[in-house]
Amino acid sequence: MKYLVSFLVGGLTAVAGVFLHLSYPPAGLILALAGTAATFWSIGRSYGKLHFKFAALLGWVVVIIDATTYGDGGELLVQGDRAGMTFLASAFTIVLISVFLPVKD
Repeated sequence: MKYLVSFLVGGLTAVAGVFLHLSYPPAGLILALAGTAATFWSIGRSYGKLHFKFAALLGWVVVIIDATTYGDGGELLVQGDRAGMTFLASAFTIVLISVFLPVKD
Protein backbone atom coordinates (compact mmCIF):
# COMPACT_ATOMS: atom_id res chain seq x y z
CA MET A 1 0.00 0.00 0.00
CA LYS A 2 2.87 2.36 0.75
CA TYR A 3 4.25 1.79 -2.73
CA LEU A 4 0.93 2.78 -4.29
CA VAL A 5 0.66 5.87 -2.10
CA SER A 6 4.23 6.87 -2.97
CA PHE A 7 3.56 6.34 -6.68
CA LEU A 8 0.39 8.44 -6.54
CA VAL A 9 2.00 11.21 -4.50
CA GLY A 10 4.87 11.38 -6.98
CA GLY A 11 2.41 11.60 -9.85
CA LEU A 12 0.33 14.28 -8.15
CA THR A 13 3.50 16.26 -7.43
CA ALA A 14 4.37 16.18 -11.12
CA VAL A 15 0.84 17.26 -12.10
CA ALA A 16 1.04 20.19 -9.69
CA GLY A 17 4.47 21.15 -11.00
CA VAL A 18 3.36 20.99 -14.62
CA PHE A 19 0.40 23.26 -13.99
CA LEU A 20 2.26 25.63 -11.66
CA HIS A 21 5.42 26.22 -13.69
CA LEU A 22 3.69 28.54 -16.16
CA SER A 23 1.44 30.35 -13.71
CA TYR A 24 2.68 33.61 -12.22
CA PRO A 25 6.26 33.51 -13.54
CA PRO A 26 8.73 33.10 -11.87
CA ALA A 27 6.86 32.44 -8.60
CA GLY A 28 4.99 29.47 -10.08
CA LEU A 29 8.24 27.81 -11.14
CA ILE A 30 9.81 28.40 -7.72
CA LEU A 31 6.72 27.04 -5.95
CA ALA A 32 6.66 23.96 -8.21
CA LEU A 33 10.32 23.22 -7.52
CA ALA A 34 10.01 23.80 -3.78
CA GLY A 35 6.93 21.59 -3.60
CA THR A 36 8.66 18.85 -5.53
CA ALA A 37 11.68 18.88 -3.22
CA ALA A 38 9.50 18.94 -0.12
CA THR A 39 7.37 16.06 -1.33
CA PHE A 40 10.25 13.71 -2.09
CA TRP A 41 11.98 14.64 1.16
CA SER A 42 8.81 14.00 3.16
CA ILE A 43 8.24 10.60 1.55
CA GLY A 44 11.67 9.56 2.76
CA ARG A 45 11.03 10.94 6.22
CA SER A 46 7.59 9.35 6.48
CA TYR A 47 8.34 5.85 5.22
CA GLY A 48 12.05 5.61 6.00
CA LYS A 49 13.06 3.55 2.95
CA LEU A 50 14.64 4.45 -0.35
CA HIS A 51 12.30 2.08 -2.20
CA PHE A 52 9.35 4.37 -1.60
CA LYS A 53 11.24 7.35 -3.00
CA PHE A 54 11.90 5.35 -6.15
CA ALA A 55 8.20 4.49 -6.40
CA ALA A 56 7.41 8.22 -6.18
CA LEU A 57 10.10 8.91 -8.78
CA LEU A 58 8.45 6.42 -11.11
CA GLY A 59 5.07 8.12 -10.70
CA TRP A 60 6.68 11.51 -11.27
CA VAL A 61 8.44 10.36 -14.45
CA VAL A 62 5.26 8.81 -15.87
CA VAL A 63 3.40 12.11 -15.57
CA ILE A 64 6.32 14.20 -16.88
CA ILE A 65 6.70 11.98 -19.94
CA ASP A 66 2.99 12.27 -20.62
CA ALA A 67 3.11 16.07 -20.18
CA THR A 68 5.99 16.45 -22.64
CA THR A 69 4.41 14.46 -25.47
CA TYR A 70 1.67 15.65 -27.79
CA GLY A 71 -1.88 14.72 -26.88
CA ASP A 72 -4.73 13.71 -29.19
CA GLY A 73 -5.62 17.33 -29.89
CA GLY A 74 -2.00 18.40 -30.39
CA GLU A 75 -1.71 20.00 -26.94
CA LEU A 76 1.57 20.10 -25.09
CA LEU A 77 1.63 20.84 -21.35
CA VAL A 78 5.38 21.39 -21.00
CA GLN A 79 6.65 23.26 -24.01
CA GLY A 80 10.18 23.56 -25.30
CA ASP A 81 10.50 27.24 -24.36
CA ARG A 82 12.63 28.75 -21.63
CA ALA A 83 10.11 28.12 -18.85
CA GLY A 84 9.49 24.51 -19.87
CA MET A 85 13.14 23.58 -20.23
CA THR A 86 14.02 25.32 -16.96
CA PHE A 87 11.25 23.42 -15.21
CA LEU A 88 12.32 20.06 -16.63
CA ALA A 89 16.04 20.47 -15.93
CA SER A 90 15.59 21.98 -12.47
CA ALA A 91 12.86 19.59 -11.36
CA PHE A 92 14.77 16.53 -12.55
CA THR A 93 17.88 17.70 -10.71
CA ILE A 94 15.91 18.45 -7.54
CA VAL A 95 14.15 15.09 -7.69
CA LEU A 96 17.41 13.19 -8.06
CA ILE A 97 19.00 15.09 -5.19
CA SER A 98 15.91 14.59 -3.01
CA VAL A 99 15.75 10.87 -3.77
CA PHE A 100 19.33 10.33 -2.69
CA LEU A 101 19.14 12.40 0.49
CA PRO A 102 19.49 10.21 3.56
CA VAL A 103 16.27 8.77 4.88
CA LYS A 104 15.09 8.76 8.47
CA ASP A 105 17.27 6.98 11.01
